[in-house]
Amino acid sequence: MKILHLIMVPAMVFASLMVFPMSGQAETDMNGKKLLKMEEIVVTGTKTDKLLGEVPVETILITRQEIEDSNAESVSALLRQIPGFNFSQQSDLTGSMGYKNTVRGLNVEARYLLVLVDGQRVFSGYHSGGMSSAGFSHNVNVVPVTLIERIEIVKGPGSALYGSDAVVGVLNIITRRPSEETQVIAGGGYGTYDVGGMDYLGTKPKDKSRYRYDAYAVVGGPISKKVKGMVSFSHEANEGTHAALYDIYRNYVHGRLEIEATDNLVLNAGAEYTVWEEEDESSGDNKKETVPRLYLNADYRIAPRHNLRFKAYYQNLDADFRDPLYGDQKADVSYSDAEIQYTGSVFKNHLVTAGVEYLRESFDTGIVVDKKTSTTSAYVQDEWSLMNGRLVMIPGIRFDDNDVYGQEWNPKFSAMFAFGEDSKIRASVGRSFKAPSALITSAEPINHIVQWVFANPDLKPEKSVTWQIGLEQGFFDRRLRLSTTYYHTSVRDMINYAATGDTWLGLPVLTHENMDEATIQGIEASADLSITGELGLHLNYAYTDARNSMTDERLIDTPEHSFNAMLDYSDSAHDWGGAITFGYSSDQRNLMFAPTASPKTEPFTSVGVNVWKEVMDGCRLTAQVDNLFDEELKGSDTIYAGRSIMARLDLEL
Repeated sequence: MKILHLIMVPAMVFASLMVFPMSGQAETDMNGKKLLKMEEIVVTGTKTDKLLGEVPVETILITRQEIEDSNAESVSALLRQIPGFNFSQQSDLTGSMGYKNTVRGLNVEARYLLVLVDGQRVFSGYHSGGMSSAGFSHNVNVVPVTLIERIEIVKGPGSALYGSDAVVGVLNIITRRPSEETQVIAGGGYGTYDVGGMDYLGTKPKDKSRYRYDAYAVVGGPISKKVKGMVSFSHEANEGTHAALYDIYRNYVHGRLEIEATDNLVLNAGAEYTVWEEEDESSGDNKKETVPRLYLNADYRIAPRHNLRFKAYYQNLDADFRDPLYGDQKADVSYSDAEIQYTGSVFKNHLVTAGVEYLRESFDTGIVVDKKTSTTSAYVQDEWSLMNGRLVMIPGIRFDDNDVYGQEWNPKFSAMFAFGEDSKIRASVGRSFKAPSALITSAEPINHIVQWVFANPDLKPEKSVTWQIGLEQGFFDRRLRLSTTYYHTSVRDMINYAATGDTWLGLPVLTHENMDEATIQGIEASADLSITGELGLHLNYAYTDARNSMTDERLIDTPEHSFNAMLDYSDSAHDWGGAITFGYSSDQRNLMFAPTASPKTEPFTSVGVNVWKEVMDGCRLTAQVDNLFDEELKGSDTIYAGRSIMARLDLEL
């Protein structure tokens, strides 16, 4: 029956889409000629520049225009519209908890999704929406959406190019770049939001109506004939989603230079600095993080169709927490990385990419003392084009040598076949792995209020094999685009809590062990319909069958069914537009960890609306409402944001 269900669901979705009325005509210019939009270039799936429609690896692109037209105030809110991403219990606020976020059934905070900023691995920290002990949180909200140029999402196994953590995919957040002309952008917003629910201790929130605001500025452009630069700043503040009112803010500063050193050499250097703090004076709870990041990229054209790229970066996270519940915590966590990559044409139809990388990770916290690991890696990939480009095959493999967890080989094979200009089939199979974090291998005993958790230094990396196949089809001069993907993932040696049978200081003791296996399969389908030149409809659906193979129980925080829709309108003649969004998630199994937790979170539906108006050249006013009907998130052990109202002003000079 499950196989029948997997076949019937996409068939029903596509059948329903085919009966939509096709009013209006394809976009045309003043002379009636069809307008062809320039396709975006993406890099994450192959580490080489590719047109989005030609990349053989399933890739989703969120453009700057789509970010501006959305309701989203964070990256997690943007990702709700991506099939397979379950962020239904994540509030759209800086610093909100993200420990229930999953992608294809696997937890984001537990590092099954690799998060990059400008192509570089980041350690996101508590400020981006984590929950773990100081210095070990991991989530997606590392960059304010106002400073993002685009987001590239590659689904499926990614360890063949990126190493550890890329089990369900890679999320690459790409920040704004300086333009060819001087540009000044600024804006801000103010709004209110309600909170509801209760935390995992059963405490309900006081002062349910709260405020939020943000402001940002971007200045960039040419400095000289061969140098461009940009500086951006963002300030965000809110009163949190805790039981009590908190003062929460995040300041983010980012600067970069792009230097055309010679005709063949381009340098890209940048730095950013983030300060995040949340405080409740009444309880003495205060948490602060500072995160500097430095990077340098050099692209050198050796010869036509032969390029050499050098990348280096350093990131440090310094955390200082005074927590009345868990005690004082400090963290000093850093990444240092260097990578050299060669890309060149070999023979007639082969594009070879090969590289070596060295990553140094350092952890020094109150519970993990001066833990350092290093990984040396090498990878090679061949893009083989056949049948005049209609068939592209990409075999690749990566070797990682970690001084703690040993050696890992991760192969991958991807292929794309184009039946015609608007018909493509993509398939891939690959192996990925996730190394254990220092938090669970080297930490001092951690008090989780109702129990202790002891480290296990003998843990092995988790390993997975994923295969997926997808079909993309365009109709009516690409006014209707349909896509569907079936995937199957097997995970071995999954790390989970295990009872030791011991007690310490009167509480039971748990540890972590490689004790589980999981089988995850599902279907992800989406449709984009241009009803008219101004009106568009976007639909996506995901069926996820994610289970522990040992117990046959569903994995936690993963709805079996989720559906999202967006209807957007843009009237260029009168300079106004808007969008209506709808989201649905079926019930989700909860981890029975907290004494107040219910067995599952009930189905959840949310509706959002935004309207914008260009009041003059370069000046846009926006009003938006999220969770319009103040839907209650029943059964979740989180304090969540209910109805949220926001007004924005954005200027471009």
